Amino acid sequence: MELNITHPPEPKIERITNLVNRIQTGDIKIPKFQRGFVWEEDQILKLLESIYQGYPIGSLLFWLSEQKMISEKNVGGFDLPPTPEKYPRNYVLDGQQRLTTIYGVLNWPDKTMLHKLNVYFDLENRKFIHFNGEQLDKHIPMSILFKTPEILRYRTILSEFSNANELQESVDALYEIFREYLIPVVTIKEKTVEDVCPIFERINSTGTKLNIFDLMVAATWSDEFDLNDKVDQIRESTKLKDFDNIDNSVFLKFMSSINGFGSKRDGVFKLRNLSSEQLDKLGQTVKSSAERAIDFFSTELRVPSDAFLPYENQLVVLAYFFSKVANPTPAQLSALRRWFWQTGFSERYRGAVEGILEQDLSAVDTLINGNTNAMDLRISLVENDILKRQFWKNSAFSKTFVVMLANHAPRNLTNGETIDIRVALTSFNNKEFHHIFPKDFLKKLGVISEKRNAIANICMISAAQNKNISNDPPSVYLRKSYDMLAKDGDMVFKSNLISSVSNAPWRNDNYDAFLKQRSAAILGRILALCGVT
Repeated sequence: MELNITHPPEPKIERITNLVNRIQTGDIKIPKFQRGFVWEEDQILKLLESIYQGYPIGSLLFWLSEQKMISEKNVGGFDLPPTPEKYPRNYVLDGQQRLTTIYGVLNWPDKTMLHKLNVYFDLENRKFIHFNGEQLDKHIPMSILFKTPEILRYRTILSEFSNANELQESVDALYEIFREYLIPVVTIKEKTVEDVCPIFERINSTGTKLNIFDLMVAATWSDEFDLNDKVDQIRESTKLKDFDNIDNSVFLKFMSSINGFGSKRDGVFKLRNLSSEQLDKLGQTVKSSAERAIDFFSTELRVPSDAFLPYENQLVVLAYFFSKVANPTPAQLSALRRWFWQTGFSERYRGAVEGILEQDLSAVDTLINGNTNAMDLRISLVENDILKRQFWKNSAFSKTFVVMLANHAPRNLTNGETIDIRVALTSFNNKEFHHIFPKDFLKKLGVISEKRNAIANICMISAAQNKNISNDPPSVYLRKSYDMLAKDGDMVFKSNLISSVSNAPWRNDNYDAFLKQRSAAILGRILALCGVT
């Protein structure tokens, strides 16, 4: 990769007063991202104390750009003065909270209002305090510090006190400290949105991670379109209520791929070239196609919520399909089902995914054009892969495995009752996933933790029944259950992919043999779902 060092960042040292003036004149703009001003009162006071003590407060990072982006009209609770629209301008990429605090405290408009940015300085105790409703003469409002007429009137009031000289010296010291305090400022020049985005995403100095969605909110904004509002509208759809934790960046992939730009970053950046009307119309298409994709997950695959969606990119691919196909054929739906199981069990999106996602979107086009095998992937799982696999509820493989169990219409092992899959899965409670050989029982046998948590040792069972089983060995509770179920025993055990034959390994608590036998049954089910014969 060629390194562009034509215009490296330029570090400068600037006074607080100069930075405040640049905000007031519109030279510095605070981009309007979704997080706003989030600092609490103690953070504000600590920053002011650091300045007063001469401690460093970190550098600010600006982006000097011709790109028009939405910026804050309101900072920390009060309106900024109107400024002429001029370009280029400096957008704050890092230091928003610190700069907002400094500007807000020094410009707070109402000295008698209870607000976290209405800060006073106690001249006698030399400490910063928030206004608490009682205005004392020996407490100077920070908002008048650089307003000459007001500071002169305040000094006149102080002259009436017996320790006037000491108080006025305290004012002078406060003024000088803030007037002379220097802050390092780094300015990135002549960079495109594409160039700035990687820098932007790595900024995390305030604990709030910023990403491409935040940048695109500002880059696509106009009076007629707000990406944040559009995504909120999509999320508010009742059909999306159980999938409302989908990452914002996924919606950008929806929009970009559906519009024909592809799902990669360069395609996403092209969205800013669309008009407000085009973006709004595209948002409506995304909403309807996402609803149809989620309906497919819910009804065809029994995935009840995003908690059990192996990969968010699966949603991108299905939304792309449903944006193009109004009435899918049975063959197309069958191909999509196979693809879901194949991507989940092969952990297709585990690593670098941009290229892979593009391949799958291209395969969708081929599927639409009549090739029903276009989306099929090679599955090379063998029995040993299942045998060694552990159950981790947040892994894509485990999520796919649980959805597979749900699709097999499991019945409670202890009483044969049908398990309410939606209740069981939506709760996402570990207790709903039962270790067939109880963990404590295996621990007593000396079985290591990793092996106790083998995925082949997991089945679905209601929480209440799980408590009833406790730590009983399978040879006790499963035999008791099988005998109680009578003629339904074979069917109930089969629904959980557990052998019920007379020499089944659980009957004599043979854990190794049980894992091997159930891994084979799980593998057979996986291969069938994936269309491997």
